[in-house]
Amino acid sequence: MGLHSFIEFIRYQWTAKGRHGTHSPFVYDFVEHVLLDKSILDRTKLIETPGIELKYENLVTRIATYYRYTVVCCTADALEPAKHIDLLVINENNPGTWMNKFKDHLQWLGNDGAVIALHIHKTKAHSAAWKRMTKQPPVRMSIDLFGLGVLFFKEEFKERQHFVLKY
Repeated sequence: MGLHSFIEFIRYQWTAKGRHGTHSPFVYDFVEHVLLDKSILDRTKLIETPGIELKYENLVTRIATYYRYTVVCCTADALEPAKHIDLLVINENNPGTWMNKFKDHLQWLGNDGAVIALHIHKTKAHSAAWKRMTKQPPVRMSIDLFGLGVLFFKEEFKERQHFVLKY
């Protein structure tokens, strides 16, 4: 863990909230049914995301399962995007490419889709790329879990919201 990552981790520990620290029913539900879910995962449905800790790989799978995302695209696979994507996982070592990957796949994500970016606090460049992504017009909610970030596009969210949650 580099100095930037360590400082970001201390900041994360200081500001992260649990389910009772949020005033959003959607986020409360996310914490209750995704983050705190301790049920056994079906290993055949595991969404493989190389280069991340198993707990975050499991979390990606839990998110996809809970929200019933069936079309998952991982940018590390280097495949052409499908005509519809439910969940985009940005697993790039170079944060300079994050925004391009985000914009390239955005047209295929629906209102109920989500984007997960891995290693959002690894370096200053990763943190800056994450912040740029959270400010994009279609993003209505962002959730920072330190090891990864989740972006939601639901038009029902009237105001843009950002949450830092304990995981």
